[in-house]
Amino acid sequence: MIGAPRRFSVPGTILVLGEYAVLEEGGLGIAVAVERRAYAAVAPGTSLLITSSWGGGTISWTPENPGTSRLLSACVAVVEEWLGAEKNQPIRWGTTISMDSSAFFAADGRKTGFGSSAAAAVAAVAALLMAAGVAVRQNMPLAHRLAVAAHRRAQGGVGSGYDVTTSLNGGTGVFHGGAFPTWETRALGSRPQLLTFAGANAVQTAPAVQRYGEWKCRNPEAAREFLADSNEAVKGFLGAPSPREAAPWFVKARRLGIALGDEIGVPAVIEPPVGLDPEWCKSLGAGNEMGVCLVWNTRQENGVGMAVEPVVTAREGLRWEE
Repeated sequence: MIGAPRRFSVPGTILVLGEYAVLEEGGLGIAVAVERRAYAAVAPGTSLLITSSWGGGTISWTPENPGTSRLLSACVAVVEEWLGAEKNQPIRWGTTISMDSSAFFAADGRKTGFGSSAAAAVAAVAALLMAAGVAVRQNMPLAHRLAVAAHRRAQGGVGSGYDVTTSLNGGTGVFHGGAFPTWETRALGSRPQLLTFAGANAVQTAPAVQRYGEWKCRNPEAAREFLADSNEAVKGFLGAPSPREAAPWFVKARRLGIALGDEIGVPAVIEPPVGLDPEWCKSLGAGNEMGVCLVWNTRQENGVGMAVEPVVTAREGLRWEE
């Protein structure tokens, strides 16, 4: 059990290249942790109480009244299963956990597409491990494994885990998909400025992933070609020493995403704000909820105004706030 309250935070994420491919064993994606954070505090309590605030309000979770949060229920279940297997005894919680992911939502309550549920999963699992006396700093691989499992369970067993992995590690890197995903810290070779912008509609990830899975079952050869082409685009973009040499790989990745979106019925076409070069803009993640544009000319960025948000990379992943 913990003594004095502990406070920490977890960053958001974006997947710049590799949409859907990261769901596959060996699928590659370029991911960035974003300096937009979920905050959590862990303090002693009489039993287990989790409160979680976000753009739409606040919910409470207790063993007696878990409410409707599948994510919090999944996090508690996964951690309790691990503790039960490790300690072979009932878990006696005496913990209050407070979480706040409001930074991931717009003023109207709409989620902004920076991986709010993944950040919340990391925060909840880390808090529960702390409450159980596990030194999270020394057991990051364990926290990673449990958070990925909890996030997938909450989404019906699907999900690459790229966002959970990136939130824990921070920085920029290459995500390697699979049953046990891994992370490789890497800088973007040509070092562009990343600008994000809102798409037309919010997109639910889990149904999009399900549609991709159904398409893959119907078209196994096309799915293998898609994975190979996507991985090639990621490797080519990472290895490009200049914007001119990176451009063909970025364009290839965008076209792959648009074609796959048309196939599975989750459109990936997105209209960038006026002033941005469409050749350097694409959708992020599943569908066209949010877009990214890569720029090397700061004058171009300054001319777009409030329609875009420059990405500030979160160099740290899970970070203690004391």
